[in-house]
Amino acid sequence: MPSAAPIHGVGIVSPETHQVRSHGPFQLRRIHPGISLDQQDDAGFGGLGVIDHARLQPGLVIRMHEHRNDEIISYMRSGRMLHTDSAGRSEVISPDRLMVMNAGRGFYHEEKVLGDDQIEMLQIFVRPEAADAEPNVQFVALDEAERDGQWRLLAGPEGSDAPTFLRQALYLYDTHLPAGRSTELPSKPGFDRWLYVFRGSVVAGEHKAGKHTALMFAGDGISPRVEVSEDADLVVFLVDRNARYSREGTISG
Repeated sequence: MPSAAPIHGVGIVSPETHQVRSHGPFQLRRIHPGISLDQQDDAGFGGLGVIDHARLQPGLVIRMHEHRNDEIISYMRSGRMLHTDSAGRSEVISPDRLMVMNAGRGFYHEEKVLGDDQIEMLQIFVRPEAADAEPNVQFVALDEAERDGQWRLLAGPEGSDAPTFLRQALYLYDTHLPAGRSTELPSKPGFDRWLYVFRGSVVAGEHKAGKHTALMFAGDGISPRVEVSEDADLVVFLVDRNARYSREGTISG
């Protein structure tokens, strides 16, 4: 596996780099989080392979389909979805209920939009440390109040204190901040940071980032304080880009 491309200053992944698709009730922005790093044959950000920012309309059903060697985080900000899978589970996921699928050597699932509200969500495809592990699925209840004004930890490596685990050296946090507030990003030694503006607008040093824009910060650099210029929903990934990962995933590879 080649060494990670360096981040010089603050890196930017702009909405113009997204693959935008629209198929009736299904609208999608496919984000390649390392596309601006000019890494040969790899647009990922270490173990962070692909992110889909999706809008799903009421009544939509995505029929049973398979994933292999993807660690999939279903992070929702609006709406409700019924998940059904090959393990016989049927669970509702929503902004206060997170799902992580560790697809491993193979896992099938179906998704159905419930009720009359549009879903807006991120489906995050993480590259596992190694291929063909045991399949697994996790659900966890979230307290929405915990993210207001502070960083809420959602997922982390096996053995961490995160409520869900990933088979990769990667952490996911989120927060909601009103206009006029500011924040420092979570950090860990050896981990680079990838900040995504789900909604709103922020300023970090000389860089302004609106909705659908991401900023990258090197782990050994000093990231500027993030100032919120418009009420913002933010997510940040901490990624050890030198950790081992498999590229055999259905989508994450």
